[in-house]
Amino acid sequence: MTDERIIAYLLAELSETEAEQFEEQCFNQPEWPAADLESAEDDLIEAFVRNELTPERRRRFEENYLITEARKDRVLLARSFVCVACSSASSKLTWTDRLKRFWKTQAMIPKYATVGTALVLGVILLIWSISRQPAPRTFANLNLTIASDNRGRNVSTGPPKKLTLPLGADALRVSLELPEPTPKGSTYRVELENVSGPLKSLAIDSQDSNSIKVIIPAGDLTPGKYALKLLRINQDGTKQRINGSYFFDVE
Repeated sequence: MTDERIIAYLLAELSETEAEQFEEQCFNQPEWPAADLESAEDDLIEAFVRNELTPERRRRFEENYLITEARKDRVLLARSFVCVACSSASSKLTWTDRLKRFWKTQAMIPKYATVGTALVLGVILLIWSISRQPAPRTFANLNLTIASDNRGRNVSTGPPKKLTLPLGADALRVSLELPEPTPKGSTYRVELENVSGPLKSLAIDSQDSNSIKVIIPAGDLTPGKYALKLLRINQDGTKQRINGSYFFDVE
């Protein structure tokens, strides 16, 4: 899996068959290639911010990558930070590396020297908070059963369920059937993943002994393959990874 192939996937340059093969390769690896995927995505964002993409790739970036609020926020932060913190000494670092270096060096810089930077970052955070999605009011519903980690191809569950965009609602409400009744006092954490790796933790909307429901904003969904993974937090504080995943595809 090369950086160029990852970028080609993110920009929708692969054919439908090639994209499916790429997704299967990611999901079928024993360990999720999150570091490789994130590094390639960082490089792609920085190239866009620095206007280093070809006209064709820039068009694809705007049309095929900038299609969720989370990605737009990430690019906004990258662009703002490059304007504030870019220097010739750090020109070979990604914007995430610069952000880490920036915070590490603040303790060595007089407070008056960082006021301007702090104000700029404050404006960035304000813009980000204003652009956050409001609470969803309408929902599409999806019921899922856990399957072994092979994209749900076992006989008991059949192939993954499919959704078609646009969703036609503010958010997707997913009901996850638990493989066994919830032990007394236990809670769950749900992680959403796609071929790029873990995306976010999802808040539990409701829970009973046999199922839990989570909400995924419509703006977070793009065409591709998704998986929901469960972590159970027992009453004594111990954590247990639940074997299997809840798979669904978005078209």
